Amino acid sequence: MSVWDEVSDGVIDWDLVIERNVRLLGPIVATLCVMAGLAEPGEGDLSPTLPRRIHRAVYRLLRAAEAAVRRLIIVVGRDMVAAEPVMPPLKPNSGPLVTHVPVPVPGLGLAIAAGTQAPAEAPAERKLSFPLLDPLPDPNTQPFHIRTCGVPRISIPGWTPLFPVAADHEPSPNDPIGAGYLRLRLEALSRALSDLPRQAMRLARWRARCTALRKAGRAGRLSPLRPGPAYGLRRPGSPRHEHPVDDVLRDLHYFAWEARRDTS
Repeated sequence: MSVWDEVSDGVIDWDLVIERNVRLLGPIVATLCVMAGLAEPGEGDLSPTLPRRIHRAVYRLLRAAEAAVRRLIIVVGRDMVAAEPVMPPLKPNSGPLVTHVPVPVPGLGLAIAAGTQAPAEAPAERKLSFPLLDPLPDPNTQPFHIRTCGVPRISIPGWTPLFPVAADHEPSPNDPIGAGYLRLRLEALSRALSDLPRQAMRLARWRARCTALRKAGRAGRLSPLRPGPAYGLRRPGSPRHEHPVDDVLRDLHYFAWEARRDTS
């Protein structure tokens, strides 16, 4: 089934768009969770790290999967409207440019008396909210440069001998890389895909807030999508191979813009 099978006489069957893409994204997200060791959450202890080859493979596809689910949320919430919050107008700052910021000095704080300390509570389980906005390109980002290997050898001729410099080694595909943040993003992605109406209402509240900010004379972002091609889509010449998530992302990028035109 192609993207045009969901368009008949210029009318888009939105229910079919949502059903089809949820069905396509489900196995993709599940595969990424299995690769990251989240196949059976809560059973056994997860390793805090992943081999470099697996970590990079999951991360390359994770951005495309997040972008696809983000556009699916836009399609689901195309008709949702939230109440606009009341925003006071922006007032010119007439105060001093530098304000007093209290800085705590170590050693001058009040210590709790012995025996009165509250029992330490177990840290709450950390969770991430699914990001509803595409990251915008940073025009000030410097181009990536490959740094040459080497360590500065500072010495005084006649006083200190030169020490040998360790040889440069390419990173191994089996090097352990921390996987905590990657798994948090995968869990947020899975929750968002399983509860699209809730995420769509979050997006509706964000839109209402942006509208209220503009009415109050404040600057705000206009769209959750970044300009240009879809974020996370494989670019020509990229070392990443073509993946089924790229086809889903292309279709949902088109439908997300169509959904925004219908509500504008």
